[in-house]
Amino acid sequence: MNNAFDMEYDNFLHYSRRLQMADALGGVYVHLSTLKTAKSRFVFTRSLLRKHKMLTPTLNVDLEYDGPASTAKLRLKGNDFFKSKMYGKAADMYTMCLVSSDPTSECHALALGNRSAAYYHMGQFELCLKDVRWAIMSNYPPKLAYKLYERAGNAERMLGLAERAKESYAECLIRMDEVDMSEENKLKFRTAVDIAVAQCDERLEERKKTKKVLPAEQLVGGKNENIPALSAFVELKMSKDMGRGVYATHDINPGDVVAIEEPYICGPISHHTEVCNYNGCLKLDVALYPCPKCLSVSYCNKDCMDKADKDGHYLECPIMYFVKSTPGVTRVNELAMKWFLKAYLNMGLEKYCSTVDSFFKSKIDPKTRGFDENGQYKSDNFLTAYSLESIENKLSIDLLFFFNCIAVDMLHYLMLSGFKIPESYIATVGASLVHILTVLDLNCRKLNINAPTISFHKDRQATLTIGLTLYPTICLFNHSCDPNIKRSGNLSDRIRVMKAIQPIPKGTQLCCSYGIIFIGHEKEARQELYKDVFKFDCYCQPCKMNWPTYRYVPNRLSTLNILNPKMANDVQSECIKFSEFSKSVKPEDYHLHLDYLYSFIKLLFTNVKRPFQLYEDCLEMICIAHTISNNEIISICGYQF
Repeated sequence: MNNAFDMEYDNFLHYSRRLQMADALGGVYVHLSTLKTAKSRFVFTRSLLRKHKMLTPTLNVDLEYDGPASTAKLRLKGNDFFKSKMYGKAADMYTMCLVSSDPTSECHALALGNRSAAYYHMGQFELCLKDVRWAIMSNYPPKLAYKLYERAGNAERMLGLAERAKESYAECLIRMDEVDMSEENKLKFRTAVDIAVAQCDERLEERKKTKKVLPAEQLVGGKNENIPALSAFVELKMSKDMGRGVYATHDINPGDVVAIEEPYICGPISHHTEVCNYNGCLKLDVALYPCPKCLSVSYCNKDCMDKADKDGHYLECPIMYFVKSTPGVTRVNELAMKWFLKAYLNMGLEKYCSTVDSFFKSKIDPKTRGFDENGQYKSDNFLTAYSLESIENKLSIDLLFFFNCIAVDMLHYLMLSGFKIPESYIATVGASLVHILTVLDLNCRKLNINAPTISFHKDRQATLTIGLTLYPTICLFNHSCDPNIKRSGNLSDRIRVMKAIQPIPKGTQLCCSYGIIFIGHEKEARQELYKDVFKFDCYCQPCKMNWPTYRYVPNRLSTLNILNPKMANDVQSECIKFSEFSKSVKPEDYHLHLDYLYSFIKLLFTNVKRPFQLYEDCLEMICIAHTISNNEIISICGYQF
């Protein structure tokens, strides 16, 4: 048993311990290792868990709440504190009411509204907004809803979210029609709202004067004929050491865009980040709307909520509580369920199963794996994503059993909810869930270097990943400890743009980094990580030549590292200029000097042998300059690093 996985996956020993307690674990791993197909492994695991009654018998969850009278008393005590302007104590009392009351009750909804008012008076506007969103999606009395929308508008205005505040105020005025209030008071209320809207308009006008609209990124050379998310200046080729890879068919310059891709599937990485759960959004927000049925996923607006429902959330909604409690990595499990339901709704169960069966049975050319019948490799195609490397055949037997158990549980939840799967399709669906889990575990969770992030410092080097994203086309890029391409643009954007950061001559492979690079880690540490996590040996130049870490990289020109002696004086002069430049320019201003950085790195690339400190310094500056941080939303959300 590999106990390292106990830390990597939540409750890794959940299934094996229960079998051990039933004296049924002996021989399980041995027998599983003799099974040659994914379907047979799933069928065996499912029968084992059913035999030992390890599957939940019902989706009913018995939760006990205090009676309406006692929860109402707590809320009324909170009201008393509120009237006395003791807002902190009021919020605490409302919280006690929320904890003890049924989430579907009117008392619960009113307590949310009350607590939002307390938070507003305490100046905690983001918490106010969160409670308003939850109250709106709860059993809040319609005749009082105008108060929530007014409060939301006020909080958003205080946070500088003028456009959104106007939307809340507009909804507030619409809800006023349901209010039992004198015309005189209605007029006073509307006048106050109109003044607030005017203040929002003033702020928006000021912002227009200073806001810069960035030009849309374009692929260098246009779109690739067969792989639309890639540049026309690249092609796929096979190599002995690295397998399938992306190679330049033209010279590519620093700053050239080589890939633009939307994720096939994506979702928030944590329950603690305010990120929209809709696959087509994934935007960072201040306060989200929870799904009113499961309360387990949240969206930035009702439009995203409706779109997510059409994509299949209505099918997973009844089982979200159980999916979240399943061992493994919760967000990966959720994403796997989302992926399966998305494919099911697009293809139907019969076509889905025939597609999966054909994939398992066919011998696919490694170079054309993931291409459709028309020779297209498309990011929104199920088979393109499904064909990504999963290292399923390289997993330890205990981890493979663990993934099969998770898939059994997830399929069982679906069927308990009324989802109909004929017995003849169960093995195929189950095996496909195992494969999806392993694809996501490798390409989303472990390989998350290109996932959306938020940054915390002006140099944009300290970041926090906010989403799990599967980019089928970007996954074509192999790893190098000296990458020549890297993500660029808005760090928190779900659409990923990859730019060249070094000159890439025709015939050179385009590589990104899978996490660590040579300047920060020695060869042995890098090789150990990639062998352990990704199951490959790295054959990049820094590994082959055993380049030193940054501390030991040469920082002066000499006859040993000058490639073109005739250019020695010019290179020396430019290096002196760059050293002065690097001391005088702040990281947040690097983007203003990209043309100079490009020209300097091209000069060194041609004339100086690597590694060389000034080259590495320039490379880091280019990487920083290529990224944009959405600092406004981050500061509003109040994230701490």
